[in-house]
Amino acid sequence: MSIHCYSPTTVSKHKLSNDAWISIHGNVYNITNFITVHPGGEEVLIKSAGTDATECFDSIGHSDEAYKLMNDLKIGKLSEKDEHPGGEEVLLEQAGKDSTEEFEDVGHSSDAREIMAKYKIGELIDEDKKHNKKPSSHPKSASSDESPDNFSIWKSWLLPLTLGVLAIFVYRYFIAS
Repeated sequence: MSIHCYSPTTVSKHKLSNDAWISIHGNVYNITNFITVHPGGEEVLIKSAGTDATECFDSIGHSDEAYKLMNDLKIGKLSEKDEHPGGEEVLLEQAGKDSTEEFEDVGHSSDAREIMAKYKIGELIDEDKKHNKKPSSHPKSASSDESPDNFSIWKSWLLPLTLGVLAIFVYRYFIAS
């Protein structure tokens, strides 16, 4: 039997008395049917529903019976972070650059936009946006662009090609004769 992993966002959606989940010490519990029989009262569980209740749970002494009952209510583990539905690779491809256009092209839901908002750490200034632009689909000629990327073209293939042709010429002219 495989263990299900739930993101904190998924757990947070189950916060009603008729659909209540909590996480404690990295485990996720469906407490919906337990709320009405909880010895400490319903209120504390309803207040904790949809959250990490570890601190609240640890602050109160629980019996061995409570720990046994927890095993019956356990439905999975809490993932360490919210998982991106498109996979980690999608995020890594866009890392370090302005990905606004790509984000909009996918057509993300309003939920995705809300989740993204909590990861926002700042805004790019216009100067940084210029450095992060994608290369145009129409490459410029080598003579019209003096950028460092253009210099790498020389280093990566044009210079070795020239040296190779020169080596063949030297071999044929001096050594083969």
